[in-house]
Amino acid sequence: GRVGCCSRPREATMDAPTGGASSSSGRGRDISKLPERFLALDDVVAKELAELDYPWNLKAIEEKIQEYTSFSEATNAQLSARVMQNYNEFVQGMQQVQAVETELSLIGVLVKNGRRKLQNHDAGITRGSMQITRQHRKRERLKELLKLLGEFQGVVEIDGRLRESLAAENYCEAIVQHAALKEALATARFNQFPGLRGLQQSMSSNLSLVQQKLSDGLRVAAVSSEFNADRYEEILKAYSMLSADQAVSVGKELLRHVSECIVAVTRQCTLPFSAAPSHESPEDWHKKAQLRDLCRSVDPMHFVSCIATLFEHLCDFLYRHQFLCTWHAIRSHAAEAENSSAESGFREILRHVHAELVASKRNVWDRIQQQVSLVLMTLDFQYPALTEDNFMHVLHLTQLLIEEGDAFMADVSTSSKAASAESRRQWSAPIRNTLKSKAHDYFQSLHFNAWTHFKMAHIEQDSWQRIPVARSYSLLRPERLKPVLPKAGGGTASAEASRPRTSENNPFRNYKPEAHAAFASHPAADDVLEDGFGKAPGGEAQDEIDEHALLQHWIDDSSPSALSGPIGSSMLSNSNRSPVVSSSTVELARLLERYCRMMAAIPSLALDIFQHAVQLVEFYVHCVLCLFVQDRHLRLLLEDLDVHLPSTDPRLATRQDAYHLQRLCPDLRRAVARTREQVSSLALPDSCAASLGLQGPVSGNVLVQIIPFSKITSASTLCGLSERCVGVESVGAILSSMQEHQAQIAALLPKGTAQEACDRFFQAEESVASQLRTFVLMYAARDVLEVPDVGRISLDHFSNTVQALRWEQRDFSQGSPAAPYLEHLRGQIDELARRIPCAGGGSIPYATQRLVWGWLEVRIMQECVEVVAKCGRKKTHEALMCLAEDFQSIRNSVRQHFQSSEESGEMQLLQTEHPLRATVEWTYLEQYLEAHGYTTNEVGTWCKRHVEYPLRLQKALIEYVAGNNQKALRQ
Repeated sequence: GRVGCCSRPREATMDAPTGGASSSSGRGRDISKLPERFLALDDVVAKELAELDYPWNLKAIEEKIQEYTSFSEATNAQLSARVMQNYNEFVQGMQQVQAVETELSLIGVLVKNGRRKLQNHDAGITRGSMQITRQHRKRERLKELLKLLGEFQGVVEIDGRLRESLAAENYCEAIVQHAALKEALATARFNQFPGLRGLQQSMSSNLSLVQQKLSDGLRVAAVSSEFNADRYEEILKAYSMLSADQAVSVGKELLRHVSECIVAVTRQCTLPFSAAPSHESPEDWHKKAQLRDLCRSVDPMHFVSCIATLFEHLCDFLYRHQFLCTWHAIRSHAAEAENSSAESGFREILRHVHAELVASKRNVWDRIQQQVSLVLMTLDFQYPALTEDNFMHVLHLTQLLIEEGDAFMADVSTSSKAASAESRRQWSAPIRNTLKSKAHDYFQSLHFNAWTHFKMAHIEQDSWQRIPVARSYSLLRPERLKPVLPKAGGGTASAEASRPRTSENNPFRNYKPEAHAAFASHPAADDVLEDGFGKAPGGEAQDEIDEHALLQHWIDDSSPSALSGPIGSSMLSNSNRSPVVSSSTVELARLLERYCRMMAAIPSLALDIFQHAVQLVEFYVHCVLCLFVQDRHLRLLLEDLDVHLPSTDPRLATRQDAYHLQRLCPDLRRAVARTREQVSSLALPDSCAASLGLQGPVSGNVLVQIIPFSKITSASTLCGLSERCVGVESVGAILSSMQEHQAQIAALLPKGTAQEACDRFFQAEESVASQLRTFVLMYAARDVLEVPDVGRISLDHFSNTVQALRWEQRDFSQGSPAAPYLEHLRGQIDELARRIPCAGGGSIPYATQRLVWGWLEVRIMQECVEVVAKCGRKKTHEALMCLAEDFQSIRNSVRQHFQSSEESGEMQLLQTEHPLRATVEWTYLEQYLEAHGYTTNEVGTWCKRHVEYPLRLQKALIEYVAGNNQKALRQ
């Protein structure tokens, strides 16, 4: 009724037109135009400002503010009007609200009074019964608690037994108790008690402790020198009792321990021999230094001891691993024979571990090879810091280790059906490759140092006097070609396979380098010495230089007529029958013996070492050539003839001389040019630079710089004739000694192309040595004749004097105008015939003397040809006949000395098929004299056919024949 009464006035009021409503109708319509955001509760001003473009237009903003202000005023006026229209209904509503609040307050008072009365009744009636119920429940809970505590006590007792088993190292019982404790704590009722979390955590720690103890036991069994079979068997049984998620692979665990011990032992063995830097204390440096740093600091003098100690421990690892494999095989066989059902897990783990141990052999050997390779690669293998003897010991030790490793892997190769020698070598390929690389580096340093020392201390310091030796003396001796140390694995394969390999017979234990002397006593070496030469006072042959059997005198000084009378071959029997050697030759032979020993000790580098030995021989040939010929002659031999010269170039005649000289000794030229090119391209190590007194880097050019021997221009020594003969004959002696042992040297090389290269070397060097003898002795004879102070007159002075005589006359009935000069020349020839055998104290072999005399005769013959050419057009035919007679007398004088005998045979300066054979015979002079009687056309043809004559001789002949015919001369 109230609502109806109130609504009627409202309707009347709303419907009644008023002036305010009509006045605000226009504004209401304006308000409806506002966007919806103005009717929401958001910050309209912020949105309006965000939509404005920047910079703001203040005037437009003021207009917006005025517009929105008018909207606000209209809205407020409309709200006020509506409130005033419904004022009566608003008042009635507020009165109704106050009446309802009064009634609610009265109801609340009544409810509080009722609750208070109910509490008074409850305290008296129900309190007793509720207390009884609580006590009953408490008693039940206490019973359950006591039962639970009993279960807790059982779990604690299991944990105690577990700890006792661990303390007693009873791992099997500990594993049983751990399984029981795990089963007890696995029930769901224990999961809700936080107090048992510590027990659960200790259970996992106890299991880890058991596993750690078992692992430590495996480590002891794998690497310790003492093996407790019962203890090891208990450990294996404990592993067999572990569940699949708890157990680890026993074989892999053993392999891990062995690998870790190999690394640790490598460091420990290197540590005592290393030296800390000066700026650090040894304790601190040893703690932080890596294995590479330790190896780099090891003194090369301690390499043998360090490596022997390391290899001893590494071999012990191999022996222990092999022992475990054997033990597992035997124990597994025994367990299978017992066939106990309770030990089925133990039998299974025995078989499994044995299979893993056999399979891990390769891993163990590879790990050892890795550490050994690291140590060898880091150690500084450089000569002379590491002596050759120590290097050979290191080589021997490493080969022994390879042999032990191959024996260790033998059953693996057999089981894999790959038991061939090549397949066995593959197991040790890493260490073999490392050893080959380090041996190559060491030999390179040894080779360059030996090469430099050979040049500085022997080639340049040698007096090139012949060393008197016994007739049976050999530069290279077979016993010296054998390796210094015994080969690894000298016994047969069957003997090595049957030999038990244990720590007691470890080949590296108590290794003494002194036990392997550099050379054993070779009785055969004493047999080559004759007449007591080279014997020590005690009757034993002394080493090295004492075995050269030095003689006191080549010529008996007690004979007063030794130098006045002729000296024949009978007086020089010792000289002819023993090899011609100098101190440099002996040193070269020592080097070659060292290299042969290296070839035998390092077969993989045999070809490389042989090539370096060939370098030394070729270098020796080069040194002899550079020492005993003058620079201008050497330049002619090595001149490059490929450079084109025009026909008008004045050097053309010299170029032709170089061409003829290179045709005379082509193999020698190629060998020397190749040697100079190869040596010049080398880079010498710093140790060689120090021995040369230079600062590195140093190229090989210093090796090819040879100063000619000082005596080759000395008249008192016949231009160093004896030294030249010793030099060239020593080359033949060293090659002859090498050829005597060619089969033994070739046996050290790999079969096939390497041995073919060895054969080619001996063939080529034989030709080179022959041409070296020809070249040096030819220029020795020339120098003896051309140097002014050697004889009464020089050969050049003789030819210039003779050609200036009156050869234009036709009457020579009173004799030749050159007779006095010919007499002087014959006297000089006779004097040289007496002095040459006495040169060097009579040390020149008779065959070499004949060669020198043969080239001396050739030089005189060629100078006779030069005399004919120098006489020019003025000589008459009668003069040519007279000159021919004079030259014949000279020839007869020369032929009176050093005549051939049945023992010596006919001498040949050049081989029959040599293209320049005609230039060393008297027919060379005879043909030239005969050509002076030819016509102009015949002379041109003759010159074209006889290219062996120099251009100056051909020009002089053509000018003599053509005379004033300029046309013929031009042609």
